[in-house]
Amino acid sequence: MEIDLPDHIKKFIDEVVDSFVMWDLLIFTSQKLTGIESPGRTAQLLGRTEAEVEKPYLKLTKLGILVVEKNADGSTTCRVNSTSPYQEELKKFLSFNDVQENRLRILSYLLQKKVH
Repeated sequence: MEIDLPDHIKKFIDEVVDSFVMWDLLIFTSQKLTGIESPGRTAQLLGRTEAEVEKPYLKLTKLGILVVEKNADGSTTCRVNSTSPYQEELKKFLSFNDVQENRLRILSYLLQKKVH
């Protein structure tokens, strides 16, 4: 059965969202305007293990969706990259997620793709 998703949303999911952890991570990091401290801290806040968050976190930084910045004290902060080539698609995806019915469509699509 074909899930009713706009083509641009389906394309973003196919290219970026390869797991439920990735979906969580995208929403979470987009809401944290000041950035996130580390994959470990993010995992803790999401109720996941660091191992679960590590692969999606690395993929998002490799795609340029997230950027890691070094702070003056030597620590790092990760935030959504406002100059990412995916920025417009990410904004549309996040906006689409604002409606519960759309989240159910995304869930159905991900389940159909057999992601974990």
